[in-house]
Amino acid sequence: MRITIATRIFLALTIVSLVILSLNAVVTRWNFERGFLDYVAQQETETISDAISGLAEVYRIEGSWESLQGNPRRWNDLLRENGGRPPPERRPGPEQRPGGPPPPSGPLELDRRVSLLGADGEIIVGPPFKGNAGRSVPIMVDGRTVGYVTIAPRRQLTNPADQNFARKQERSIYLIAIAALALAALMSAILAKQLTRPIRALASGARSITAGHFDTRIPIARSDELGDLAVDFNGLAETLEKNRLSRQRWVADIAHELRTPLAILRGELDAIEDGVRTFDTTSRKSLQAEVVRLTKLVGDLHDLSVYDEAVLAYQSERVDIGALLDSVLENAANRLRDAGIDLTRQLPKEPVVVLADAARLEQLFMNLLENTVRYTDSPGSLLVTCSVDSDWVDLQFADSAPGVPARALDKLFDRLFRVDSSRNRDSGGSGLGLSICKAIVEAHHGTIEATNSGAGGLLVRVRLPMADQSEAAS
Repeated sequence: MRITIATRIFLALTIVSLVILSLNAVVTRWNFERGFLDYVAQQETETISDAISGLAEVYRIEGSWESLQGNPRRWNDLLRENGGRPPPERRPGPEQRPGGPPPPSGPLELDRRVSLLGADGEIIVGPPFKGNAGRSVPIMVDGRTVGYVTIAPRRQLTNPADQNFARKQERSIYLIAIAALALAALMSAILAKQLTRPIRALASGARSITAGHFDTRIPIARSDELGDLAVDFNGLAETLEKNRLSRQRWVADIAHELRTPLAILRGELDAIEDGVRTFDTTSRKSLQAEVVRLTKLVGDLHDLSVYDEAVLAYQSERVDIGALLDSVLENAANRLRDAGIDLTRQLPKEPVVVLADAARLEQLFMNLLENTVRYTDSPGSLLVTCSVDSDWVDLQFADSAPGVPARALDKLFDRLFRVDSSRNRDSGGSGLGLSICKAIVEAHHGTIEATNSGAGGLLVRVRLPMADQSEAAS
Protein backbone atom coordinates (compact mmCIF):
# COMPACT_ATOMS: atom_id res chain seq x y z
CA MET A 1 0.00 0.00 0.00
CA ARG A 2 1.46 3.34 -1.06
CA ILE A 3 1.35 6.09 1.55
CA THR A 4 1.59 9.61 0.14
CA ILE A 5 3.80 12.26 1.68
CA ALA A 6 0.70 14.29 2.59
CA THR A 7 -0.63 11.31 4.56
CA ARG A 8 2.74 10.90 6.26
CA ILE A 9 2.81 14.56 7.29
CA PHE A 10 -0.80 14.36 8.49
CA LEU A 11 -0.12 11.22 10.54
CA ALA A 12 3.11 12.62 11.97
CA LEU A 13 1.50 15.89 13.08
CA THR A 14 -1.58 14.12 14.42
CA ILE A 15 0.47 11.60 16.39
CA VAL A 16 2.61 14.36 17.85
CA SER A 17 -0.53 16.27 18.81
CA LEU A 18 -2.03 13.12 20.33
CA VAL A 19 1.05 12.49 22.46
CA ILE A 20 1.26 16.10 23.62
CA LEU A 21 -2.46 16.35 24.41
CA SER A 22 -2.46 12.98 26.19
CA LEU A 23 0.47 14.00 28.35
CA ASN A 24 -1.19 17.34 29.00
CA ALA A 25 -4.46 15.63 30.01
CA VAL A 26 -2.67 13.20 32.34
CA VAL A 27 -0.57 15.94 33.94
CA THR A 28 -3.58 18.25 34.25
CA ARG A 29 -5.65 15.47 35.85
CA TRP A 30 -2.84 14.62 38.28
CA ASN A 31 -2.29 18.28 39.10
CA PHE A 32 -6.01 18.81 39.65
CA GLU A 33 -6.30 15.82 41.99
CA ARG A 34 -3.27 16.96 43.94
CA GLY A 35 -4.50 20.54 44.13
CA PHE A 36 -8.03 19.47 45.03
CA LEU A 37 -6.73 17.20 47.82
CA ASP A 38 -4.73 20.14 49.15
CA TYR A 39 -7.84 22.29 48.98
CA VAL A 40 -9.92 19.74 50.89
CA ALA A 41 -7.12 19.36 53.43
CA GLN A 42 -7.07 23.12 53.94
CA GLN A 43 -10.83 23.08 54.50
CA GLU A 44 -10.38 20.29 57.05
CA THR A 45 -7.70 22.28 58.83
CA GLU A 46 -9.96 25.31 59.03
CA THR A 47 -12.80 23.14 60.39
CA ILE A 48 -10.53 21.64 63.04
CA SER A 49 -9.39 25.15 63.94
CA ASP A 50 -13.02 25.98 64.67
CA ALA A 51 -13.11 23.07 67.16
CA ILE A 52 -9.90 24.07 68.92
CA SER A 53 -11.65 26.57 71.18
CA GLY A 54 -14.04 23.89 72.46
CA LEU A 55 -11.19 21.48 73.17
CA ALA A 56 -9.27 24.25 74.94
CA GLU A 57 -12.29 24.90 77.13
CA VAL A 58 -12.41 21.18 78.03
CA TYR A 59 -8.76 21.31 79.08
CA ARG A 60 -9.26 24.54 81.05
CA ILE A 61 -12.11 22.95 83.01
CA GLU A 62 -10.53 19.54 83.55
CA GLY A 63 -6.88 20.59 83.68
CA SER A 64 -5.75 17.58 81.64
CA TRP A 65 -6.66 15.18 78.85
CA GLU A 66 -7.23 12.21 81.19
CA SER A 67 -10.96 12.04 80.47
CA LEU A 68 -10.21 11.57 76.77
CA GLN A 69 -7.36 9.09 77.09
CA GLY A 70 -8.62 5.70 76.01
CA ASN A 71 -12.10 7.11 75.43
CA PRO A 72 -12.56 7.38 71.62
CA ARG A 73 -16.34 7.75 71.92
CA ARG A 74 -16.12 10.99 73.90
CA TRP A 75 -13.35 12.18 71.58
CA ASN A 76 -15.59 11.66 68.57
CA ASP A 77 -18.49 13.41 70.30
CA LEU A 78 -16.27 16.38 71.12
CA LEU A 79 -15.11 16.60 67.53
CA ARG A 80 -18.64 16.55 66.18
CA GLU A 81 -20.03 18.97 68.73
CA ASN A 82 -17.20 21.47 68.60
CA GLY A 83 -16.77 21.15 64.81
CA GLY A 84 -20.37 22.14 64.17
CA ARG A 85 -21.60 18.69 63.24
CA PRO A 86 -24.23 17.14 65.57
CA PRO A 87 -23.73 13.59 66.76
CA PRO A 88 -25.68 10.85 65.00
CA GLU A 89 -28.44 10.67 67.59
CA ARG A 90 -29.19 14.38 67.15
CA ARG A 91 -29.00 14.59 63.35
CA PRO A 92 -32.30 15.38 61.59
CA GLY A 93 -33.82 12.48 59.71
CA PRO A 94 -34.57 12.46 56.01
CA GLU A 95 -38.07 13.70 56.62
CA GLN A 96 -36.68 16.82 58.32
CA ARG A 97 -34.38 17.70 55.43
CA PRO A 98 -35.73 19.55 52.46
CA GLY A 99 -34.71 17.97 49.17
CA GLY A 100 -35.04 14.28 50.10
CA PRO A 101 -31.73 12.40 50.32
CA PRO A 102 -29.22 13.35 53.01
CA PRO A 103 -26.45 15.72 52.01
CA PRO A 104 -22.94 14.39 51.71
CA SER A 105 -20.95 14.28 54.92
CA GLY A 106 -19.07 17.43 55.76
CA PRO A 107 -15.38 18.05 56.34
CA LEU A 108 -15.51 16.66 59.87
CA GLU A 109 -16.08 13.12 58.76
CA LEU A 110 -12.57 12.61 60.16
CA ASP A 111 -13.07 10.17 63.02
CA ARG A 112 -10.46 7.80 61.72
CA ARG A 113 -7.95 10.45 60.68
CA VAL A 114 -7.88 12.92 63.62
CA SER A 115 -5.86 12.39 66.77
CA LEU A 116 -5.25 14.34 69.93
CA LEU A 117 -1.65 14.70 71.03
CA GLY A 118 -0.34 16.01 74.32
CA ALA A 119 2.07 18.86 74.64
CA ASP A 120 4.92 16.37 74.54
CA GLY A 121 3.65 14.84 71.29
CA GLU A 122 2.33 11.65 72.87
CA ILE A 123 -0.96 10.38 71.38
CA ILE A 124 -3.84 10.84 73.82
CA VAL A 125 -6.60 9.49 71.67
CA GLY A 126 -7.12 8.70 68.00
CA PRO A 127 -5.34 6.55 65.44
CA PRO A 128 -1.54 6.46 65.43
CA PHE A 129 0.22 7.93 62.40
CA LYS A 130 2.58 6.21 60.06
CA GLY A 131 5.22 8.18 58.32
CA ASN A 132 4.14 11.75 57.72
CA ALA A 133 2.21 13.04 60.72
CA GLY A 134 0.03 15.27 58.57
CA ARG A 135 -1.14 18.72 59.63
CA SER A 136 -1.17 19.75 63.31
CA VAL A 137 -3.09 22.60 64.97
CA PRO A 138 -1.91 23.63 68.46
CA ILE A 139 -4.36 23.94 71.39
CA MET A 140 -3.55 27.04 73.47
CA VAL A 141 -4.70 27.60 77.06
CA ASP A 142 -3.59 30.72 78.90
CA GLY A 143 -0.80 31.33 76.42
CA ARG A 144 0.74 27.88 76.55
CA THR A 145 0.39 24.88 74.27
CA VAL A 146 -1.39 22.03 75.98
CA GLY A 147 -1.81 19.75 72.99
CA TYR A 148 -2.24 19.31 69.27
CA VAL A 149 -5.02 18.16 67.01
CA THR A 150 -3.37 16.32 64.13
CA ILE A 151 -5.01 15.28 60.85
CA ALA A 152 -3.54 12.41 58.88
CA PRO A 153 -2.92 13.23 55.20
CA ARG A 154 -5.74 12.33 52.85
CA ARG A 155 -4.75 9.78 50.17
CA GLN A 156 -7.95 9.96 48.17
CA LEU A 157 -11.32 11.64 48.10
CA THR A 158 -13.94 9.92 50.20
CA ASN A 159 -16.63 12.55 50.27
CA PRO A 160 -19.27 11.72 47.60
CA ALA A 161 -19.69 15.39 46.73
CA ASP A 162 -15.94 15.78 46.32
CA GLN A 163 -15.75 12.61 44.23
CA ASN A 164 -18.58 13.77 41.99
CA PHE A 165 -16.91 17.15 41.47
CA ALA A 166 -13.59 15.50 40.66
CA ARG A 167 -15.26 13.17 38.14
CA LYS A 168 -16.86 16.13 36.38
CA GLN A 169 -13.54 17.93 36.18
CA GLU A 170 -11.82 14.81 34.86
CA ARG A 171 -14.52 14.39 32.23
CA SER A 172 -14.08 18.03 31.20
CA ILE A 173 -10.31 17.57 30.90
CA TYR A 174 -10.69 14.58 28.58
CA LEU A 175 -13.41 16.25 26.50
CA ILE A 176 -11.19 19.30 26.03
CA ALA A 177 -8.28 17.04 25.04
CA ILE A 178 -10.43 15.20 22.49
CA ALA A 179 -11.71 18.47 21.02
CA ALA A 180 -8.15 19.82 20.84
CA LEU A 181 -7.00 16.61 19.12
CA ALA A 182 -9.77 16.90 16.54
CA LEU A 183 -8.82 20.53 15.88
CA ALA A 184 -5.13 19.55 15.63
CA ALA A 185 -5.99 16.77 13.15
CA LEU A 186 -7.96 19.24 11.03
CA MET A 187 -5.10 21.75 11.07
CA SER A 188 -2.62 18.96 10.28
CA ALA A 189 -4.66 17.95 7.23
CA ILE A 190 -4.79 21.55 5.98
CA LEU A 191 -1.07 22.06 6.66
CA ALA A 192 -0.12 18.78 4.96
CA LYS A 193 -2.11 19.77 1.90
CA GLN A 194 -0.49 23.21 1.79
CA LEU A 195 3.01 21.77 2.21
CA THR A 196 2.61 19.10 -0.45
CA ARG A 197 0.90 21.30 -3.04
CA PRO A 198 4.20 22.68 -4.44
CA ILE A 199 5.71 19.19 -4.24
CA ARG A 200 2.84 17.81 -6.31
CA ALA A 201 3.34 20.66 -8.79
CA LEU A 202 7.05 19.82 -9.02
CA ALA A 203 6.28 16.12 -9.53
CA SER A 204 3.78 16.99 -12.27
CA GLY A 205 6.32 19.28 -13.91
CA ALA A 206 9.01 16.58 -13.74
CA ARG A 207 6.68 14.10 -15.44
CA SER A 208 5.89 16.69 -18.11
CA ILE A 209 9.59 17.31 -18.79
CA THR A 210 10.20 13.55 -18.87
CA ALA A 211 7.56 13.37 -21.58
CA GLY A 212 9.55 15.92 -23.60
CA HIS A 213 7.64 19.11 -22.78
CA PHE A 214 10.63 21.29 -21.94
CA ASP A 215 8.54 24.46 -21.97
CA THR A 216 6.95 23.40 -18.68
CA ARG A 217 7.27 25.96 -15.86
CA ILE A 218 6.19 25.83 -12.22
CA PRO A 219 4.36 28.88 -10.81
CA ILE A 220 6.35 30.44 -7.96
CA ALA A 221 3.98 31.41 -5.16
CA ARG A 222 6.28 30.97 -2.14
CA SER A 223 9.44 32.61 -0.82
CA ASP A 224 10.72 29.68 1.28
CA GLU A 225 12.84 26.64 0.40
CA LEU A 226 10.06 25.15 -1.71
CA GLY A 227 9.88 28.42 -3.63
CA ASP A 228 13.65 28.25 -4.18
CA LEU A 229 13.21 24.68 -5.40
CA ALA A 230 10.57 25.84 -7.88
CA VAL A 231 12.97 28.54 -9.13
CA ASP A 232 15.71 25.94 -9.56
CA PHE A 233 13.28 23.62 -11.34
CA ASN A 234 12.30 26.36 -13.79
CA GLY A 235 15.97 27.11 -14.36
CA LEU A 236 16.62 23.45 -15.07
CA ALA A 237 13.66 23.28 -17.46
CA GLU A 238 14.88 26.40 -19.26
CA THR A 239 18.38 24.93 -19.56
CA LEU A 240 16.99 21.67 -20.92
CA GLU A 241 14.88 23.56 -23.43
CA LYS A 242 17.90 25.58 -24.57
CA ASN A 243 19.98 22.41 -24.81
CA ARG A 244 17.30 20.74 -26.89
CA LEU A 245 17.13 23.67 -29.28
CA SER A 246 20.92 23.84 -29.38
CA ARG A 247 21.13 20.12 -30.05
CA GLN A 248 18.60 20.42 -32.87
CA ARG A 249 20.55 23.29 -34.40
CA TRP A 250 23.80 21.38 -33.81
CA VAL A 251 22.55 18.29 -35.63
CA ALA A 252 21.13 20.40 -38.46
CA ASP A 253 24.39 22.35 -38.78
CA ILE A 254 26.48 19.17 -38.79
CA ALA A 255 24.28 17.67 -41.48
CA HIS A 256 24.61 20.88 -43.49
CA GLU A 257 28.39 21.00 -43.06
CA LEU A 258 28.79 17.35 -44.05
CA ARG A 259 26.38 17.64 -46.96
CA THR A 260 28.43 20.31 -48.76
CA PRO A 261 31.76 18.44 -49.22
CA LEU A 262 29.88 15.19 -49.87
CA ALA A 263 27.79 16.90 -52.56
CA ILE A 264 30.96 18.28 -54.17
CA LEU A 265 32.59 14.85 -54.07
CA ARG A 266 29.54 13.21 -55.57
CA GLY A 267 29.26 15.86 -58.29
CA GLU A 268 32.92 15.46 -59.23
CA LEU A 269 32.67 11.67 -59.28
CA ASP A 270 29.43 11.74 -61.32
CA ALA A 271 31.02 14.13 -63.82
CA ILE A 272 34.03 11.82 -64.20
CA GLU A 273 31.79 8.76 -64.50
CA ASP A 274 29.60 10.44 -67.15
CA GLY A 275 32.65 11.54 -69.09
CA VAL A 276 31.94 15.21 -68.59
CA ARG A 277 35.28 15.55 -66.88
CA THR A 278 38.39 13.48 -67.06
CA PHE A 279 40.21 12.17 -64.05
CA ASP A 280 43.28 14.35 -64.31
CA THR A 281 45.48 16.22 -61.88
CA THR A 282 42.98 19.07 -61.48
CA SER A 283 40.05 16.80 -60.65
CA ARG A 284 42.20 14.70 -58.36
CA LYS A 285 43.33 17.78 -56.40
CA SER A 286 39.73 18.96 -56.17
CA LEU A 287 38.62 15.59 -54.80
CA GLN A 288 41.53 15.49 -52.37
CA ALA A 289 40.73 19.01 -51.13
CA GLU A 290 37.16 18.03 -50.34
CA VAL A 291 38.33 14.85 -48.62
CA VAL A 292 40.79 16.86 -46.51
CA ARG A 293 38.08 19.37 -45.62
CA LEU A 294 35.69 16.56 -44.70
CA THR A 295 38.37 14.78 -42.66
CA LYS A 296 39.19 17.96 -40.75
CA LEU A 297 35.51 18.61 -40.07
CA VAL A 298 34.99 15.08 -38.73
CA GLY A 299 38.17 15.40 -36.63
CA ASP A 300 37.01 18.70 -35.16
CA LEU A 301 33.60 17.22 -34.35
CA HIS A 302 35.30 14.26 -32.69
CA ASP A 303 37.51 16.56 -30.61
CA LEU A 304 34.50 18.55 -29.44
CA SER A 305 32.56 15.41 -28.51
CA VAL A 306 35.56 14.16 -26.53
CA TYR A 307 35.83 17.51 -24.75
CA ASP A 308 32.12 17.37 -23.92
CA GLU A 309 32.47 13.95 -22.36
CA ALA A 310 35.55 15.12 -20.41
CA VAL A 311 37.51 12.03 -21.44
CA LEU A 312 40.24 13.78 -23.40
CA ALA A 313 43.58 12.54 -22.14
CA TYR A 314 45.72 15.39 -20.84
CA GLN A 315 49.42 15.11 -20.22
CA SER A 316 49.66 17.85 -17.63
CA GLU A 317 53.16 19.15 -17.01
CA ARG A 318 54.90 22.36 -16.10
CA VAL A 319 55.13 24.37 -19.33
CA ASP A 320 56.86 27.67 -20.04
CA ILE A 321 53.94 29.18 -21.91
CA GLY A 322 55.99 32.12 -23.19
CA ALA A 323 58.54 29.85 -24.86
CA LEU A 324 55.81 27.59 -26.27
CA LEU A 325 53.91 30.55 -27.73
CA ASP A 326 57.13 31.95 -29.24
CA SER A 327 57.83 28.59 -30.91
CA VAL A 328 54.31 28.42 -32.39
CA LEU A 329 54.57 32.00 -33.69
CA GLU A 330 57.95 31.25 -35.23
CA ASN A 331 56.51 28.26 -37.09
CA ALA A 332 53.53 30.27 -38.32
CA ALA A 333 55.55 33.32 -39.35
CA ASN A 334 55.82 32.30 -43.00
CA ARG A 335 52.07 31.56 -43.28
CA LEU A 336 51.25 34.92 -41.76
CA ARG A 337 53.70 36.65 -44.08
CA ASP A 338 52.19 34.91 -47.13
CA ALA A 339 48.74 36.10 -46.02
CA GLY A 340 50.00 39.69 -45.86
CA ILE A 341 49.78 39.92 -42.08
CA ASP A 342 52.52 41.69 -40.14
CA LEU A 343 53.27 39.86 -36.84
CA THR A 344 54.30 41.71 -33.67
CA ARG A 345 55.03 39.80 -30.50
CA GLN A 346 55.52 40.99 -26.92
CA LEU A 347 56.58 38.04 -24.82
CA PRO A 348 58.13 37.88 -21.34
CA LYS A 349 61.86 37.28 -21.06
CA GLU A 350 61.49 35.33 -17.81
CA PRO A 351 59.84 31.87 -17.81
CA VAL A 352 56.09 31.90 -17.19
CA VAL A 353 55.14 28.44 -15.96
CA VAL A 354 51.67 26.91 -16.18
CA LEU A 355 50.46 23.39 -15.50
CA ALA A 356 49.06 22.30 -18.86
CA ASP A 357 49.15 19.93 -21.81
CA ALA A 358 51.66 21.48 -24.21
CA ALA A 359 50.10 19.79 -27.26
CA ARG A 360 46.65 21.18 -26.43
CA LEU A 361 48.02 24.68 -25.84
CA GLU A 362 49.80 24.48 -29.19
CA GLN A 363 46.46 23.49 -30.79
CA LEU A 364 44.86 26.49 -29.07
CA PHE A 365 47.45 28.92 -30.43
CA MET A 366 47.31 27.45 -33.94
CA ASN A 367 43.51 27.76 -34.04
CA LEU A 368 43.71 31.42 -32.99
CA LEU A 369 46.36 32.12 -35.62
CA GLU A 370 44.33 30.27 -38.27
CA ASN A 371 41.33 32.42 -37.38
CA THR A 372 43.41 35.53 -38.00
CA VAL A 373 44.74 34.22 -41.34
CA ARG A 374 41.23 33.36 -42.57
CA TYR A 375 39.43 36.56 -41.64
CA THR A 376 41.98 39.42 -41.57
CA ASP A 377 42.21 41.58 -44.70
CA SER A 378 45.57 41.87 -46.43
CA PRO A 379 47.62 43.82 -45.70
CA GLY A 380 46.93 43.42 -42.01
CA SER A 381 48.56 43.08 -38.62
CA LEU A 382 48.56 40.78 -35.60
CA LEU A 383 49.77 41.73 -32.13
CA VAL A 384 50.40 38.83 -29.74
CA THR A 385 51.18 39.63 -26.08
CA CYS A 386 51.85 37.50 -23.02
CA SER A 387 51.98 39.01 -19.54
CA VAL A 388 51.52 38.00 -15.92
CA ASP A 389 48.57 39.47 -14.02
CA SER A 390 48.70 38.47 -10.35
CA ASP A 391 48.43 34.66 -10.37
CA TRP A 392 47.21 34.49 -13.96
CA VAL A 393 48.82 34.48 -17.40
CA ASP A 394 47.19 36.97 -19.77
CA LEU A 395 47.44 36.14 -23.51
CA GLN A 396 46.06 38.50 -26.17
CA PHE A 397 45.71 38.04 -29.94
CA ALA A 398 44.70 41.37 -31.52
CA ASP A 399 44.37 41.55 -35.32
CA SER A 400 43.32 44.28 -37.74
CA ALA A 401 40.14 44.83 -39.75
CA PRO A 402 37.58 43.61 -40.44
CA GLY A 403 36.00 43.57 -37.01
CA VAL A 404 33.07 41.60 -35.64
CA PRO A 405 29.64 43.17 -34.96
CA ALA A 406 29.00 43.64 -31.24
CA ARG A 407 25.90 41.42 -31.42
CA ALA A 408 28.03 38.50 -32.62
CA LEU A 409 30.88 38.74 -30.12
CA ASP A 410 29.25 36.54 -27.48
CA LYS A 411 28.44 33.89 -30.13
CA LEU A 412 31.89 33.55 -31.64
CA PHE A 413 32.67 30.49 -29.51
CA ASP A 414 29.42 28.72 -30.39
CA ARG A 415 29.79 25.64 -32.54
CA LEU A 416 29.47 26.11 -36.29
CA PHE A 417 28.81 29.82 -35.84
CA ARG A 418 29.96 32.20 -38.55
CA VAL A 419 29.59 35.96 -38.53
CA ASP A 420 28.53 35.68 -42.17
CA SER A 421 26.54 32.47 -42.58
CA SER A 422 26.89 32.67 -46.37
CA ARG A 423 30.72 32.93 -46.25
CA ASN A 424 32.47 30.54 -48.61
CA ARG A 425 33.78 27.54 -46.70
CA ASP A 426 37.08 27.75 -48.51
CA SER A 427 37.82 30.91 -46.56
CA GLY A 428 35.50 30.55 -43.59
CA GLY A 429 36.39 27.09 -42.31
CA SER A 430 34.02 24.84 -40.41
CA GLY A 431 33.13 27.25 -37.63
CA LEU A 432 34.54 24.88 -34.98
CA GLY A 433 37.99 26.37 -34.40
CA LEU A 434 37.00 28.88 -31.71
CA SER A 435 34.68 26.32 -30.07
CA ILE A 436 37.67 24.01 -29.68
CA CYS A 437 39.71 26.91 -28.29
CA LYS A 438 37.07 27.51 -25.64
CA ALA A 439 36.96 23.82 -24.71
CA ILE A 440 40.76 23.69 -24.34
CA VAL A 441 40.89 26.84 -22.19
CA GLU A 442 38.07 25.70 -19.90
CA ALA A 443 39.74 22.29 -19.52
CA HIS A 444 42.77 24.18 -18.17
CA HIS A 445 40.56 26.12 -15.68
CA GLY A 446 40.96 29.33 -17.67
CA THR A 447 38.75 31.86 -19.44
CA ILE A 448 38.51 33.12 -23.01
CA GLU A 449 36.65 36.15 -24.35
CA ALA A 450 36.44 38.18 -27.55
CA THR A 451 36.17 41.95 -28.00
CA ASN A 452 36.97 44.42 -30.78
CA SER A 453 40.62 45.39 -30.99
CA GLY A 454 42.06 48.89 -31.24
CA ALA A 455 43.27 48.09 -34.79
CA GLY A 456 39.71 47.56 -36.00
CA GLY A 457 39.76 43.76 -35.87
CA LEU A 458 39.19 41.10 -33.23
CA LEU A 459 40.87 40.80 -29.81
CA VAL A 460 40.82 37.34 -28.26
CA ARG A 461 41.95 37.29 -24.60
CA VAL A 462 42.94 34.07 -22.88
CA ARG A 463 43.63 33.85 -19.13
CA LEU A 464 45.24 30.74 -17.64
CA PRO A 465 46.16 30.12 -13.99
CA MET A 466 49.81 29.96 -13.04
CA ALA A 467 51.24 26.59 -12.06
CA ASP A 468 50.50 26.91 -8.33
CA GLN A 469 46.91 28.05 -8.95
CA SER A 470 46.35 25.34 -11.54
CA GLU A 471 47.58 22.65 -9.15
CA ALA A 472 45.22 23.99 -6.44
CA ALA A 473 42.26 23.90 -8.89
CA SER A 474 43.09 20.32 -9.82
